[in-house]
Amino acid sequence: MSVEIEDYLNEIDAEQSCGEDLEYDPDFIALEQAIKGKPEQQIGDTIQEAEPPNWKEVRKAAEQLLARTRDFRVLIFYLRALAALEGFAGFAQGLELLKKLTESFWQDIHPQLDPDDDNDPTERINILMSLCDFETLLRPIQHIPLVESRAFGKFTLMDIHVAEGQATASEGEAPQSSDIDGAFQDCDGEQLVKTARAIADSQQYLNDLENFVTEQVGVGDAPSFADLRKLLKEIDVILSAWIDRRALQADDAPEAETASAETAQGETAATPSRAAPQTAVSTINNSEDVRKALNLICDYYKKHEPSSPVPILLHRVLRLVGKDFMEIMKDMAPNGVEQVEFLSGAADHESSPE
Repeated sequence: MSVEIEDYLNEIDAEQSCGEDLEYDPDFIALEQAIKGKPEQQIGDTIQEAEPPNWKEVRKAAEQLLARTRDFRVLIFYLRALAALEGFAGFAQGLELLKKLTESFWQDIHPQLDPDDDNDPTERINILMSLCDFETLLRPIQHIPLVESRAFGKFTLMDIHVAEGQATASEGEAPQSSDIDGAFQDCDGEQLVKTARAIADSQQYLNDLENFVTEQVGVGDAPSFADLRKLLKEIDVILSAWIDRRALQADDAPEAETASAETAQGETAATPSRAAPQTAVSTINNSEDVRKALNLICDYYKKHEPSSPVPILLHRVLRLVGKDFMEIMKDMAPNGVEQVEFLSGAADHESSPE
């Protein structure tokens, strides 16, 4: 469910463009409690495990408050809920809303600047710096699915780190790089492009936000979103590499997949120096899909198990796709062709006079 950002860019009322400061309002206090979830508790000999926030309730509560106030604290809570519920698309929308409200209502947004304290921005800066808090945002971002495949499942940045030995699996079996690669090959190309676009947008919104706030408060008091920027850049590099590898294009992913299929059939790619990589198929509908799937399997073994004899056998199978029974017999067992022809009566038929 997308966010209607423009609805929040209107003034709440003529006298108070950002509404009232609801810091001590029961609804605000309830939101602060809701986003904490439930901590682990021990009752007697029984340990009740910690529970994460109910993000749907957090989102609903934040939206209700944003109808009454414009507040950095509520916006950060809202962003976290959107990321938890909508993934990177939600995260990008949350950042866009934060950026635009900051630009539109810097003078009046809550918590307000105190003119008696030389408009000290410290409280606002501390709230904005929660964008780089490891526990509440950076860690959750690493657990948002980057890719989803029916055949291989969902994988996150943390899964990639574990598979590459950069982190330890917290529970269950460690994901394998081959499965992650398979998921990126098999996933919907358009969705992969959308995720990459959300990451690119997020980086732009973050840069715009930092630049704007720096202009308002000066370099000495400005926030640095370097940790979040570094994380988003890492994700951007991964997604961009796979989009290039699959020859997907931001504005026309389906055409790129068609080009890949044509390359798999042996046709010349549009750019001679770089044949378009093949994309995975989720269903087999014709012999071209068979060729495509077999080529993908061969590519996997060449990359991950180069000593395996499987590609040798599969390349022979590839030659047989589309051939009839007798053509296959001539390829696989040429010495047996005469016996087959004899049994089928083909030889007698061919040698009989017209």
